[in-house]
Amino acid sequence: LIRWAIDVGIGENQLNNLTLAVLGLLGLVVIKGVLTYFQGVGTEKASQHVAYDLRNALQKKVTELSFSFHDQSEAGDLLSRAVSDVERIRFLTGRAVFRVLESLVLVIVTSGVMIWMNPVLGLLSLLTLPFLITISVRFGRSFRPLSRKIQEQLSVLTTRVEQNLRGARVVKTFAQEEAEIQRYKADNDQWYDMSMSSVKLRSTAMPLLNLIANLSSVAVLLYGGILVINQSLTLGELIAFTTYIAQLVGPVRTMGRILPVITMSAASAERVFEILDTVPAVHEEPDAAEFTIERGEVEFHDVSFGYGKHQGVLKNIDFAAKPRQVIALLGPTGSGKSSVVNLVPRFYDPTEGVVTIDGVDIRGVRLN
Repeated sequence: LIRWAIDVGIGENQLNNLTLAVLGLLGLVVIKGVLTYFQGVGTEKASQHVAYDLRNALQKKVTELSFSFHDQSEAGDLLSRAVSDVERIRFLTGRAVFRVLESLVLVIVTSGVMIWMNPVLGLLSLLTLPFLITISVRFGRSFRPLSRKIQEQLSVLTTRVEQNLRGARVVKTFAQEEAEIQRYKADNDQWYDMSMSSVKLRSTAMPLLNLIANLSSVAVLLYGGILVINQSLTLGELIAFTTYIAQLVGPVRTMGRILPVITMSAASAERVFEILDTVPAVHEEPDAAEFTIERGEVEFHDVSFGYGKHQGVLKNIDFAAKPRQVIALLGPTGSGKSSVVNLVPRFYDPTEGVVTIDGVDIRGVRLN
């Protein structure tokens, strides 16, 4: 339409054709505006559904996971994954994905049209694409592990705040305010340094992408200008070509902005799916039976138990608690009294041996 407006409408003094070309351009702008509205609403609705499902899945999973998982997890870290990481995934599954697809389609179609219009100019404008792809891939490889570390450090900060809020009375009782302030500052300094490293990485890669992308515009303008002077190309064709190049550079710039977000979102997705893929240490067997306690006789048969790497909390425990019988567990702190009690409702499973109620192995019945 631009070529038609310049070569025919302006070049041949045909006002009707110029008017038609301008109306055509206005019509395309209106259509683009309407489609952009539906695109924005549609992608946002889809991404919000993804975030909604992920939050529900995380809450369900965290609720179902065993005590052994919560023993090793920090509340602040789980909070960071459920809020910050899910929000980044939401952006990735909405606008980011659509922008990537849109950019790919624009690059492919625009490249095809340019080569069809003028093969030499078209190929000249595409010479920089391999360099752009190489820089983008290298940037992603460097930025992704750094993004993961930044998110993990943010979890450390969140955990530190959560612990200080929950333990404010203890901190004040033992006059540890200054110590806690310094601990938080040290963690915050580390997060700041990592964030600045990511900024430097982006600040190096993005201008380089723009520079390389604009080199093709300069080359086409120079060579195309020579063709126009030699009357091998019309002015309208050259302007149309430079407009196509602007359409080609746009997706490259978009990819430059989106790539860091995609990389950070991928790191966030790894952190979220670490939780979702965790298999509970205490799980229900597929053929688990319903169970009703009748007498209430509890027996430990050669039971041993330890928390994670700490083995030997309980070792070869044997006893039976008859109905209406009182059993006393005596021993110092850490000797395993609470551990014995925690094994009965199956908060944990013994590493060896069997716990039974009314002669039934509790691992074979429904968890509820």
